[in-house]
Amino acid sequence: MVSCPVDGGWTDWSPWSACSVTCGVGTQTRDRSCTNPAPAHGGVKCDGRSDQETQACDTGVSCQVDGGWSDWSPWSACSVTCGVGEQTRDRSCTNPAPAHGGAECDGLDQETQACDTTVSCPGNCNV
Repeated sequence: MVSCPVDGGWTDWSPWSACSVTCGVGTQTRDRSCTNPAPAHGGVKCDGRSDQETQACDTGVSCQVDGGWSDWSPWSACSVTCGVGEQTRDRSCTNPAPAHGGAECDGLDQETQACDTTVSCPGNCNV
């Protein structure tokens, strides 16, 4: 007895997988297989693009973004023109700014240091 060729047929698509992320936009996939029936006895494989499809999925939930510091600004000019003073520099929590419940930046947004102009102030004589 000779078996007749059986051409392959696609199964129904599986349900879409869960989204690949829990916030923002990710991807999800679904599958099918060439087993309904499987090709046999010289039958042809299933025709069609693919056995898997992928699509974008939007969770509808905004992702939490923790804040990050910007670079420090240059040091300011010394607060005095003679003698010892101070200068400051700043940074901001905008790289990125915290969003959707994300943490604020840790640390100070300003630093201060002493500066010496190396110029003696008038009237300050060492005797």
